[in-house]
Amino acid sequence: MSRTGALAGVACLTALALVHCGDDDSPSPGTVDAALDDGEDAADTPADAATAPGALDLLFVLDNSILMVDKRLPLYASIPRLFEGLKFADIHVGVVSTSLGNGGDLCDRTRRPSFDTRARLLNRDDAGAIVSGAEGGFLSFGPGGSVPDLATLAQRTEALLRAVPSFGCGFESPLEAAYRFAAEPDPPLEIRAGADGLGELVGVDYELLAQRRAFFRESSLVAIVIVTDEDDASLDARSVGGLGYGFGSATFPDSKVTRGADGTGGTTAPRGTAACDTTPESADCTSCGLARVCDPSASACQKLRSDVACTTAPSGGPTGEGYAGHIAPDGDNLNIRFFDMKRRFGVDPRYPVERYVAAFTGRKLPNRASEHVEAQTTGRREIGPYSQAETCANPLFSGDLPSKEGDELCNLGPGKRTPADVVIALLAGAVPALVEGTPDWTGLLGKDPERGDRSGIDPHMLLSVEPRPQLTGADLPIGDNGSDPVHGREWNTMKRNFQFACSFPLDVPRDCTKPGPECACLDTTVTWPLCGWEGNQWQLRGYALPGVRELEVMRGLGDRGLLVGSVCAVALEGPPYARFFDAVRTKLATR
Repeated sequence: MSRTGALAGVACLTALALVHCGDDDSPSPGTVDAALDDGEDAADTPADAATAPGALDLLFVLDNSILMVDKRLPLYASIPRLFEGLKFADIHVGVVSTSLGNGGDLCDRTRRPSFDTRARLLNRDDAGAIVSGAEGGFLSFGPGGSVPDLATLAQRTEALLRAVPSFGCGFESPLEAAYRFAAEPDPPLEIRAGADGLGELVGVDYELLAQRRAFFRESSLVAIVIVTDEDDASLDARSVGGLGYGFGSATFPDSKVTRGADGTGGTTAPRGTAACDTTPESADCTSCGLARVCDPSASACQKLRSDVACTTAPSGGPTGEGYAGHIAPDGDNLNIRFFDMKRRFGVDPRYPVERYVAAFTGRKLPNRASEHVEAQTTGRREIGPYSQAETCANPLFSGDLPSKEGDELCNLGPGKRTPADVVIALLAGAVPALVEGTPDWTGLLGKDPERGDRSGIDPHMLLSVEPRPQLTGADLPIGDNGSDPVHGREWNTMKRNFQFACSFPLDVPRDCTKPGPECACLDTTVTWPLCGWEGNQWQLRGYALPGVRELEVMRGLGDRGLLVGSVCAVALEGPPYARFFDAVRTKLATR
């Protein structure tokens, strides 16, 4: 994922300091009409669903990478709009961040707790004090709650959002964060590399399970609001036969191809086989890294080990084991690692989009054992591919949720909530005009993105490090911010960042010569279309990148995913995201 200087260099490989350095922020909370809907219809709806008390469980999933700094103030200012006239007698509000560590060494929580907040509820402000009314991890308005009125609820919701640490993991995982808190049957306590170097999930996070049980009421309407400004990087540590873990690392296991002249930039990932260069959709396109873990007696393994791409080292560098089959340093900049992955690496190690559509619509989900089947053969741990198995009851639609060790995690009884009672709203990187009213899915994602057909897509929504067709301005100097009404112009990213989906004027321009949050215009080696004044040392505009995977999930959710807004749609008058939160409030009223 990209951010200005965010994972681009190595001074912060050991501390992610380029953009994620700041005070330690330790999370310490109080203790869609989809095919996966399991064929449910009105006949399956519990009899009391229509007359259930007006209970709303509202979960915010907030991107807490440093790039979000320009969007957080508009978000805070807009929160009161959501609660104005909200007609629910009983409301819970909780907040989680998008920082899940993702395995690997880049976002290790032992370096900085805010790199991995484990999808637990966050309720402490910058000074470490618990937000008033959220002593149990979340806010509660209504019977037995400590928040007296909706105006106070809005104020304290803003305080919860402000309490989310800004220096989070640069590989944002909004989809997995929502999944882990709301739906994962057995959320892991830790993701790490096993003794064999392959990813493994360890323990069960019973603290998260206790929070889930306290937060969600069995018959409540659930609304999950995801706020992010980049594409999702929800890494599956056990994908690619367990090598997925390494994609969250600056130093990829067994690789000797180093970044940086002094070799302190970590090592690069395995590249894709030769077929990936021209036909990444073919069965012959896979990761050279699998040569390390495949069965050497199998013909497919022998073919992989003899593939020309897997036996060739990056040009101009050393050869041999640890070099052959790995991508060149300029092809694996950490800022753009989660991009065009099938062509470059032969695999996409992220969880599939279907995982999240199923989470919000399906009665059954996989647990840890069934989503990846593991086996021990001849002293090796073999990890099978991801499967969207229907093994366990989905906690969102179950009763008597587990909360402590010894509780049943999988075979839960049915609850009163139905898939029609779950609403997802997304505020993400998108062309504002494409998300006004009913989203223009073709303009946002293309005609048939599942099959790679991006025809009809608005060029601003193409995730690219190169200048995009039909868009101009990449040759203009810094200080000339262009005239494109959506994003200003294209720019020379030096293959370290992405072209923008959209941009917007900052209400308060940022002086890049003064200490504070990361300022794009400090890096004058690229031609940012954001800068101006006094030697272009002021950042005048904010921006967002195409939120491709998040939008794909929303498209898959059908009428449960129609609440889509753009983080660039900052209003000239009134709260910046007023129209988005007005739509959320209206949608909730219809439920």
